Amino acid sequence: MSIAQTLEEYLTDRGARFTIEHHAASTSSLGTARSACIDEDCLAKSVVLEDERGFVLAVLPASRRLELGQVRRKLRRALRISQEDDMVGLFPDCAFGAIPPLGSAYGLPTVVDASLEGRDEVFFEGGDHETLIRMEGGDFLGLLATASVAEIASESASLTAALALRERFFEVQLAVRRAVGAPIKSGGRWRVRLKQELARLSMATDDHIVETEAPDGVLSEIIGQAPRLWREVEKLKAEHTEMLEGCSDILESLNGSDSARLIRREAQALLAKYEAHRHRGADLVFEAFEVDIGGG
Repeated sequence: MSIAQTLEEYLTDRGARFTIEHHAASTSSLGTARSACIDEDCLAKSVVLEDERGFVLAVLPASRRLELGQVRRKLRRALRISQEDDMVGLFPDCAFGAIPPLGSAYGLPTVVDASLEGRDEVFFEGGDHETLIRMEGGDFLGLLATASVAEIASESASLTAALALRERFFEVQLAVRRAVGAPIKSGGRWRVRLKQELARLSMATDDHIVETEAPDGVLSEIIGQAPRLWREVEKLKAEHTEMLEGCSDILESLNGSDSARLIRREAQALLAKYEAHRHRGADLVFEAFEVDIGGG
């Protein structure tokens, strides 16, 4: 466990005063704060952004989430959150997700959230998932003298909103499950009921997609919190499309001549996809935020 060589040389060359603190391995900034028993407001995390002009490092407290629109307006650039493959070579001596918030050490322009001003002390990743650098707040900001400072972060609201929608979404799925399990021999009533509930599920899925995939939605926040999870986020997005298509296919079958038993099997398979998606979403939120929202 040691700090990245580039970072160490950068700090040493500038005569920076700092101490090194070790903690149990963690792969998210909130997890790091808890593991190291420090205030989340005093842990500076880094988010790498990019556009056609290149990369930018955004720095904000672990307790807050990045407001990408604010950064775009401040810098007048159409920035987006970088994916892992796009960052290869930028931080050759750092573990992914453990990027120090001193962009100038790696030749990157930096924008800092104004809420980090006035801190008595600041902690940040030293290049791996077990080492923190501690500095006096004034000394830390002194190293960021060339960075832009703006209000680029806010308290997290997207996770709360996503959790509320998630519960409503699950209730609709249960209604479909009850409709699927109703007696097939009820004939036309079984088809009508299932059609109604599937139509509700399709609309609820649309709402779920809009809420979670929005630029300020929980999936973007997961990437901002734990960039290494971007592949899992993309898988969830792909599942959204598959689930919507599944609803559409079964609704079409209900309007056709397919047997009720065949439609039931298709509906049960679709519900299994929704259930697996629910579990994967819960696991992903826990991995990013260490918040247990339950998979069942």
